[in-house]
Amino acid sequence: MAKKFLSDRIIKLAKIKRRKIGISILWTDRVILDSLKKSKRIAEVIIYGKKLSGFKNVPGKDLSVGVQMIRDFKAGKIDQLVRGQVDDLSMVEEAKKLYDINPKLRRIDIGLVQTSLGQEFFMTGASNPDLQTLKEKIYFSTAAAKWIKDFFKVTPKIAVMATCRPGSVGRDPVMTKTYEEAEATVKHLKSLGYYAENVNIEIERAVKFANLVIPARGTIGNQIFRAIAYLSHGKILACPTYFPGKLIYEDDSRNEKDWYPHILFAAALANMKK
Repeated sequence: MAKKFLSDRIIKLAKIKRRKIGISILWTDRVILDSLKKSKRIAEVIIYGKKLSGFKNVPGKDLSVGVQMIRDFKAGKIDQLVRGQVDDLSMVEEAKKLYDINPKLRRIDIGLVQTSLGQEFFMTGASNPDLQTLKEKIYFSTAAAKWIKDFFKVTPKIAVMATCRPGSVGRDPVMTKTYEEAEATVKHLKSLGYYAENVNIEIERAVKFANLVIPARGTIGNQIFRAIAYLSHGKILACPTYFPGKLIYEDDSRNEKDWYPHILFAAALANMKK
């Protein structure tokens, strides 16, 4: 996989047209302020929550901020949004009402990370409750692959993970189940015309070819994501939340301080075409 190919694609998309990007900010420090000022180079940044000098502001408090931001997005007052520092529960509930989203429709979180070696890949199913069944793995992997192909205009190359190597199949029922699920997921993806491999536990093999990684379980995906971002000088480049056929916006981890990558990706999202 070419280093930084995906981030180069994001920059190219973000520069097509200058966009209005909303983000919720409830508190700041110097790092946060610097990242927001930097973001003004590539977008018109609208701050929801805390009033900041030099920006257009929409004042409000935690729960109301997220609700107002999603309403403004629906009304076309902003072109895209970054969740920022608000809790997402009330915002998601409001989004489901505004966009007529079936309560049973699972949202797809698709994280884009860059390792300290410059390797970049998307990962879906990195929230702790995700990927507990084969049905979920097929749903998440298929939806993420389709989005990467249709919106990001990149051919998906998919690595599906398990919790054991082939030689350990049968030794433990839990590990064996994840291996069998990986095999079935790969078979399904190939039937749809995608390139996919079962890389078992070998993420080091996955990053050599894949631009989409499917972890064995959501808990494992969450730990991979955090280890890259917080322990190894890697970067979180994007965290789009996707309700297939209905809505997509840029999500994040509320503990982050560098908002530039998220605002950049939101600008790219606003310029993407199906």
